[in-house]
Amino acid sequence: MSSSLDSKYAGTISSPRKIALLSLTTLLAIVFVHAPALGYDKESPEVRAMVDKGKAYLEKHSEDPRLGAKCLVAIVFIKEGEKDHALVKIALDACREAAAKNEPEDVYSNGLAIIFLAALDAKAHRNQLQFFLNAMQRRQKPHGGWGYDVKPTGDTSQSQYGCLGSWEAFQKGMPINVGSIDGVANWLINTQDPSGAWGYQGKVGSPDKLEEQEEITCSMVAAAMGSILICADLVGILKPHAAEELEDQLPTGFTVSSDRDNNRPRLGGSSINPRQLLLAVQRGNAWMDKNYEVEIKQYTSYYMYALERYKSLAAILDGNIVDQPVWYNNGVEYLMKTQSSRGSWDTGCGEQCDTAFSILFLIRSMESELNSLEGSAIAGRGVPVNISNLKVSGNDLVAQQAQTEIDEIIGDLDDEKLAKLEGVINGSGTLNIGNVDEKSIRRLKQVVRSGEPAARIVAVKALAQTGDFDHVPTLLYALADTDKTLARTARDGLRFVSRRFEGFGLKDNFSRAEQLEAVDKWVKWYSGVRPDVPVVLE
Repeated sequence: MSSSLDSKYAGTISSPRKIALLSLTTLLAIVFVHAPALGYDKESPEVRAMVDKGKAYLEKHSEDPRLGAKCLVAIVFIKEGEKDHALVKIALDACREAAAKNEPEDVYSNGLAIIFLAALDAKAHRNQLQFFLNAMQRRQKPHGGWGYDVKPTGDTSQSQYGCLGSWEAFQKGMPINVGSIDGVANWLINTQDPSGAWGYQGKVGSPDKLEEQEEITCSMVAAAMGSILICADLVGILKPHAAEELEDQLPTGFTVSSDRDNNRPRLGGSSINPRQLLLAVQRGNAWMDKNYEVEIKQYTSYYMYALERYKSLAAILDGNIVDQPVWYNNGVEYLMKTQSSRGSWDTGCGEQCDTAFSILFLIRSMESELNSLEGSAIAGRGVPVNISNLKVSGNDLVAQQAQTEIDEIIGDLDDEKLAKLEGVINGSGTLNIGNVDEKSIRRLKQVVRSGEPAARIVAVKALAQTGDFDHVPTLLYALADTDKTLARTARDGLRFVSRRFEGFGLKDNFSRAEQLEAVDKWVKWYSGVRPDVPVVLE
């Protein structure tokens, strides 16, 4: 289900014979009409010049009184590595004031406050973040979408901020409600136009009978596609080539395996129908391939922020990440000719907001966030074990992550396999648990108790990744171990399985007494959840 945007002109000349028949003039005309004059990435000099000029404008103009506007501007500086910037402090103070007054803002401001606080420091600002998450949860409508309080309909534009806010918070360790994600995913599936597009105020149909929608634009389709792909990521459906499973005529309600090529957490217990979701994505991509344009009539910068999010997530599903895609080149060229002499853009949302949206597009904010969460950039996770796995992407050095299979943990370990295990531990590799059978689970539990040190740590990661409460006793056994790395891995695994993201407060550098105290608290918690299951720590 690869998008055709980046290969739109690949079929212009379909064979060597046709090339031979074309004159040089004709061939050059095809090249220069259909291909961008330059390929850009986020570190291109032209791009950085626009970003720097836009940031300078924002530093001089912070008069927009809206909470969402303050948070949006602050997000730009956080993404640029400037968490201590004065505009970040202004946004933080505004969030604290809103939370203290117990006055939740509109959906846009509410969502942007969540994104801002999660990006800044979710743990340090947990109370304020939870306030805005709770407010957003209360505003979700019974059909699953978000929208204006005075209208019963869900609003595609606003719902994207409910989705994005939930995703950002969850990535930073905040608990979210799987029912909320299921609700908005189903609303998006049920409000798709028969053409594959989405409108502004969603008319709810059903997967078998889609309703015709109104006010369809590229902006609404980008917003909806980014949102539905976020839902897919949260529940484990977003993985390379997942949509190819549609060709196998899988029955309704099939389960997608958990061998995702990423380290992002996922929600358990989802009731989303993967087939229906992936079909909606397929139809949406087909509509965008036919109707895509950059220079829409209004709210262009707002649209571009959504477009970058959509295309960055879609690239994961396609399994085809392009460094200089056509949609990005088109966007860069549009922004180059529309940036004012002051450094701003103004396309309908207010100069400060439009400038921030434009910068977030230019710096590929969602792609950068995904890379950060994956730990693929060397700056984020340290130098990988195998230097030969490095490739150049723009001006960045990126590690191509090797996968470790379950049988490499439970089998005989040679030097190469041990190196892979170390890669999983330090973040330069990924762990593929696939569909683990009972025999492999028993062997993993044995490895935790008596395996090689590296294998024990990875076995704990594998058991935790299943999200199965049946494996908690083994995680508790590892938590009590004198190997601190193993204990920390078990602690993190317990937090993931239980969804208790603060756990029982065991810090990284703990004493033996603190460790045993945490073990006791976890055992008591589990005994309350599963009173009939014995926990043996010896």
